[in-house]
Amino acid sequence: MPEPKTVDLLDVRAFACVVEAGSMAQAAVRLGIAKSIVSRRVSQLERTLGAVMLTRTARGTSLTDAGRTYYLRAAAALAELESAQEAVGQLTTEISGHLRISVPLAFGEFCLAPLLAAFAALHPKIQLEIRFEDRKADLINEGYDLAVRIGNLPDSSLITRRLATVRAAVVASPTYLDARGRPARPSELAGHDVILYENATNQWRFEGPDGWEYVRVNSRLRTDNGQMMLAAACAGLGVIILPWFMVERPVEEGDLEHVLPEHPHEGGGLHLLMPPARASIARVRALVAFLVDKFGPVI
Repeated sequence: MPEPKTVDLLDVRAFACVVEAGSMAQAAVRLGIAKSIVSRRVSQLERTLGAVMLTRTARGTSLTDAGRTYYLRAAAALAELESAQEAVGQLTTEISGHLRISVPLAFGEFCLAPLLAAFAALHPKIQLEIRFEDRKADLINEGYDLAVRIGNLPDSSLITRRLATVRAAVVASPTYLDARGRPARPSELAGHDVILYENATNQWRFEGPDGWEYVRVNSRLRTDNGQMMLAAACAGLGVIILPWFMVERPVEEGDLEHVLPEHPHEGGGLHLLMPPARASIARVRALVAFLVDKFGPVI
């Protein structure tokens, strides 16, 4: 039986970087080499393995089934090698390398941006790539090191770390409430116009003296953007539920009014998510420790 061919580690790194960057050109920028060299290394890997790993199109690259299988294992192996290198490097040098992070749009703008900037200032040898997005990115296949998520998490193979509980508040503009009335109990929200987040349920849950109370609400407007919800509520279009960190200032300034403060709405959790292969890397652990230190039990 012939022995399997030995792959060149530089070819594997180039392939993994193309997957994570999304294109040969972006991978070349990250690696600091010419695009032609990246392409040549990926082609060499394909010849060595005897399989097509990437489908090339004018818009970029995508994984074949063989490429996806190989990437998941190769990325884990590269991460372990990098972790070993960092373990030695920590004895004499600072943590370094590239960190790709996915954060929620509104929470990222309101709360995370200054913290991530401070982290970067503390670690000048780390290169941060931060994506502000509300979509649920595929951390493993898209090459993310870490993601911040708010809400209930589905079961997955990702490693999770809960940072805090995010308070939510029901608010509306004084103009809207003057015209439509101020709800005295959660059930009265059923007769109000409500502004909902795109994928949110129209059944709201409130805490009361006798346990949880459920209310089915009617949406006048749905959107995938928290700032749009905030603007619509300030314009008098209806009632919203948003994290307190988004509505605190408008409430203080009188543009919005806290509705049913004695009936807290169910809050969500603030979580960190990491692919198992990335969680042990020193720079990822450093960012996790930094964020854990910055958040209290409730925000």
